[in-house]
Amino acid sequence: MTADAKFWDDIAEKYAAKPVENVTAFERKKAITRERLRPGSTVLEIGCGTGSLALEMSPFAGHIHAMDVSGEMIRIANQKKQAQGVTNVTFRQGTLDGPAPYEPEHFDSAWAYSILHLVPDRRRTLKTVFDLLKPGGSFISSNVCLGGTWVPYGAIITVLRWFGKAPVVHSYDRETILREMREAGFVEIEEREVGGGKMVAFVVAKKPG
Repeated sequence: MTADAKFWDDIAEKYAAKPVENVTAFERKKAITRERLRPGSTVLEIGCGTGSLALEMSPFAGHIHAMDVSGEMIRIANQKKQAQGVTNVTFRQGTLDGPAPYEPEHFDSAWAYSILHLVPDRRRTLKTVFDLLKPGGSFISSNVCLGGTWVPYGAIITVLRWFGKAPVVHSYDRETILREMREAGFVEIEEREVGGGKMVAFVVAKKPG
């Protein structure tokens, strides 16, 4: 993911201005996410983009730590934070590709919205998230599942990358991501229907208490 930082930097302004494509699905995702928040919750968001989710959820949590590979995304997120007067969200540039920048068992909840298909080592990322959660902590992920379909997404994305129009994207299907979560140690893994389409698997999981 680190190698694609420039790609996300270059599109950050356009990304910030782009409206949500499926508002109904996004609202359902946020409602499910909000259900698992408490006033004192400490939360990690992986791949926060320009910070919209963290800032919207901030009234329902104690503190949200949101990270993204793109320095430009983080710059815009901090501008929005200042404009909205939010004080309980911390944005930082970074990834979970290397040593985790937080102490183990630090978070009550972790979110990964549309990011796991971009990380270079998904199994390692899942295990890192697992280790960062407190016992009983929740992990919420919205997964773009490009695998298992007849459309040659890999070839299409490769061509787009030649022209600088796409980042590196890894394909996997629903069964793969659910299995990898189990292998990482998560339990009570549940796919929730949010109306996001056949390629979106919205999954709620838990670290054993």
